[in-house]
Amino acid sequence: MVIIDDPLFLTAYQEQGVPAQQTPSGPAKSGEQSHAPAPSDDTSVWEGDLALVQSKVGAVHIADSRVLAEALGTNIGEMNDAPADSPSSSLEDMGDLDGDGVPEFAFRQMRSARKSAPNETSPDELPTWELFLISWDGAKWRASFIKHGYESFDLMVVSSLVGGSKEFALVIYAGASEVPYPAIFQIKDHAAALLWEGRAEESEYQGYANGKIEFRDSQAGSAPQMIVSGRADPGLLHFPNDTNRGFDVQSIYAWAGSGYVPLKTEYSANEDYTLYQFISALHLHDFRSAYALIDAPKFLKTDAPSLEIFRKLIEGSWPEFLDDQIFEASNPGSSGINGFAFDLTEGDKHYVYMPSFGNDSKHLLSGLERHEVPGADR
Repeated sequence: MVIIDDPLFLTAYQEQGVPAQQTPSGPAKSGEQSHAPAPSDDTSVWEGDLALVQSKVGAVHIADSRVLAEALGTNIGEMNDAPADSPSSSLEDMGDLDGDGVPEFAFRQMRSARKSAPNETSPDELPTWELFLISWDGAKWRASFIKHGYESFDLMVVSSLVGGSKEFALVIYAGASEVPYPAIFQIKDHAAALLWEGRAEESEYQGYANGKIEFRDSQAGSAPQMIVSGRADPGLLHFPNDTNRGFDVQSIYAWAGSGYVPLKTEYSANEDYTLYQFISALHLHDFRSAYALIDAPKFLKTDAPSLEIFRKLIEGSWPEFLDDQIFEASNPGSSGINGFAFDLTEGDKHYVYMPSFGNDSKHLLSGLERHEVPGADR
């Protein structure tokens, strides 16, 4: 896959805003950033459950994981392999995070399953799971509250960010599009303490649909980078979720002492990305950038193409590209159209655009046709 870095994309992306993504706190409004503030983790709400877990593990005065698992009535297993709505609680060995020679454990305690969407439930309904950290303090096991929720999640151990111990990341996958949202925790006094929250108001984190997160060690001695990847859908040209239309995006984040900040964002080069760049450039009235995306002699059907000819063509024949229009990518092959067609509904008119591309790796536009479709045939 060819990866390219394009400032034009970022300009249009920021101007349009991010499309609404479903988060645990409800759907984002159009134009809002997708990192909505996280719901408050008020541990007082869960004090009874935390006290119950502590009463079980605190009675174990031996650093033996088998005895710990027996006290909790579960087995040590792979938590990330269990579905989020599994009825079974589980205990995961996270390794020695605080360097005392005894591993820490993550305990997922299941509650009554919540089947409907969060905005369709009453406030007193319990989440599907509660997550606790279990740590040995030298004399007994101690439990601390991490998070509660209902969606799938991953736990990842992260190389030292602040020195003195390892941290761990909790990544929750929000909504039907499974946008990943990370939070970093460290071990303080044998308890889990939130170090950075991707959903916090001041965070610069941006998640992507059908995304994933990994942590990659960089140079020796430096904090690991966070790599976020997924499917881009920034507006202007909307891609249907149930097809392979669209293009991939990957962002690299660096640790800045108190949180992760974006370092670089790259996009996969394909025909849909060319279309998005083309529409974005014209939306910004950047004719020069749009002109660079076409095979000018073929697109303009002349042996003497020029930027001025291109500008007059757009202004005279396709002025809709210069307005605040949202185009819709079509399903490949639907209604006999080609694989990269896109649509626009403007008042009582509906247009279908048929692009064509060159055969090389540059994915330049070699042609574009517009057809008006009667409403009854849409």
